[in-house]
Amino acid sequence: MRRFSVFIIVPLVFAVIVGAAPASANVGTKCTKVGQVNKKYSTVCTRVGNTLKWVKRTSSGSTGSGSAGSSGASGGSSSLQLGTSCSGSGTYSWSSGGLLTCKSGKAAYALPTDLPAAPTGGYTTRPSWYPTLSQIMLAGKSEPTCAPTSIRFTSPIVPNDKLAPSIPYGMAVSDHVTPIDHAYLGITALGIPAANRTEADYVNVMAPGDGTITELSSLGSSSSNRVVIDHGCNLISVFMVLNRPSGVLADAYSKLNGGSLSLNISVKAGQVIGQQRDNPLDYNVFDGTSWLRGFASPASYLTGETWKPYTADYLPFFSGETRDRMEAVLQRTASPRVGKIDHDVAGSAAGNWFLRGTFGYSGQSLATYSGAARPVDFGAVAGKNFYSWSHLAIVPHEVDTSKWVLSIGWYTNQVGDPRQFLLLVGAGQPEPNRLTAAAGVVVYDIAAFSRSSEFGRAAGSTEPHPVGYTISAGQRIDSVALQVNGDGSLSLQFGATLGAEKRTYDR
Repeated sequence: MRRFSVFIIVPLVFAVIVGAAPASANVGTKCTKVGQVNKKYSTVCTRVGNTLKWVKRTSSGSTGSGSAGSSGASGGSSSLQLGTSCSGSGTYSWSSGGLLTCKSGKAAYALPTDLPAAPTGGYTTRPSWYPTLSQIMLAGKSEPTCAPTSIRFTSPIVPNDKLAPSIPYGMAVSDHVTPIDHAYLGITALGIPAANRTEADYVNVMAPGDGTITELSSLGSSSSNRVVIDHGCNLISVFMVLNRPSGVLADAYSKLNGGSLSLNISVKAGQVIGQQRDNPLDYNVFDGTSWLRGFASPASYLTGETWKPYTADYLPFFSGETRDRMEAVLQRTASPRVGKIDHDVAGSAAGNWFLRGTFGYSGQSLATYSGAARPVDFGAVAGKNFYSWSHLAIVPHEVDTSKWVLSIGWYTNQVGDPRQFLLLVGAGQPEPNRLTAAAGVVVYDIAAFSRSSEFGRAAGSTEPHPVGYTISAGQRIDSVALQVNGDGSLSLQFGATLGAEKRTYDR
């Protein structure tokens, strides 16, 4: 089953639970054209997070959720709307699903060249122009005054004795070309062949702490769902590929109808929110006061998965037996056990890259954003198979951190054919985090993965591989020429040379 990292963000709509009937324009249901108004439901089609949704229309015609008209990301600028008249420059506003700034008297998308130069060593805290976690995930909800460190998770997510080996943050797989920002919690039922699993093999999924459930969404099938819990104090839990919402979500699930619901359901630690049996449970925590320092260019994430720099280690929020068990089952034995997603090393080949001429995570061209009269949607790029067709990552393996992975969205087909390879560092060759412009062109072999546990699992098991497994080279696939350029970019070409067919990637 495909794992989704493209989140569907919907606004918090008071205490109303709204169905997602495809033909309606109710608050929270999907729409197709930004600015379209439905007078019957008093809603307007608005970009919310990375999708288009009907939201409440106020008497002035603006959205009532605050998501499209939230205060400036810089903290003091006035709200901007794409294409509207404005004055001044150097101010920014998170609006219309992206960061806007004033250019020639009109509000337009802020491109990397419109943003202040990054400080030496990168950003150690959130840049003033970057949207807050509340703006991104809670429809502009006011910033809390309490700290996430005041929150304690007092319940396991699944019973401790049902936890199995779990995949940490940072895996690159299929069209998830850059490291994934969630873990996959394994459950013991996955060790049973799928045909032999019964109703009794489902395990309860519980809220780890008190909070408010703000969203329930379908991820494409009735057994693949997403739940968001706002714990307050700038701390959010996200569950994905949840097989069967239940407990406090039973009534909402009966109304889901394959869409998404904006909710305001209070939940206590230990209350059941669902059941799991047939795949690992995706889980992560976002902390609005934290900031990952290993993204050299945060601007690249303004166009998709904007929450990434707020990804936080969930282990410190748990304690006692539950924390011990959650840590013990993580496959990765290196620190941090929960994994790592930000591997950029300035001046080297290590980390995340985006094809020159495209705007970061979206896969869309810079020209598309530069000339946009309407909000640019995230998730599909015209003529491409995947939005990640333009992505590249050269990162340590998420479990066996002594090995390097080359993950790419365009291997041989320019419309997108994502692949992951083991990058073989030969004798005398620099590790990618030490491959600098001074090294010139270096050609590495790439190979298939061979895991130490490939033949050590029971027949029919779909549990993640065991804790501490290692990686070695399987069949050699190809070679790749890499060169770090003087401007900090990276050139790449598959084969033994770097010539006319090379591609250049930026952070």
